[in-house]
Amino acid sequence: MTLYLTKTENGKVHHFRTTVEDSGVDIIEGVFYEWITKHWEQHIDQQSAETKQKVLTEEKLKDGFEITHFHEGPENTLDVYDKAKWHYGGDFPEDLEAFQGYVHTGLFLGWLIDNDLVSRQFQTDLAAEIDRFKQRRLTGPQLFQKCCGGVLMLDDLSATGNRFAMAYFEFNAGRYLNDYETTLGIGLPSIYHVADNWENYHKLKPVIDNRFEEWCNNIIR
Repeated sequence: MTLYLTKTENGKVHHFRTTVEDSGVDIIEGVFYEWITKHWEQHIDQQSAETKQKVLTEEKLKDGFEITHFHEGPENTLDVYDKAKWHYGGDFPEDLEAFQGYVHTGLFLGWLIDNDLVSRQFQTDLAAEIDRFKQRRLTGPQLFQKCCGGVLMLDDLSATGNRFAMAYFEFNAGRYLNDYETTLGIGLPSIYHVADNWENYHKLKPVIDNRFEEWCNNIIR
């Protein structure tokens, strides 16, 4: 059984979802486009798990949340956009170094940094590396590997950055990979063969710029 609660406060939507599965409770909570946490609580039996779900729900109701119909979307489920190991550890060309699995997301991360669409915490924690990137002394994929461990997460981006990334970069529904391939991958054996260099970044950057402008115009309408 799944219960989903939301609360709007200061223009932000807080969400809280619990699902009882066998003898445990899956708990997901966060704020749309800002952060999300997921954890599992194991109990001795299903009745205990259902009791815990009831207690958690009552606590949220007292805090101003309301029971809401659950419609699954990236804003209430997504915590990780991409992991490099999903690529170099999967269906990946044998002739390439693992670093090539960082390139496609690292170039997008570079664009986010150039447009100040990363979170304040990301800016604070990686101030020196961001400065090196903006001086073109460190590429986006290098920063993605060195500083992010090859993981791009929801809380790495600002609220606006997440809104755009969910619409454009998210691999299941977005257009980024298609733009990436048509801009940089034509004639190559795979998108993983795209080189990490500034020439490629500057080819891709105006494409993303245009997509962002289109997205902003649609939001305004």
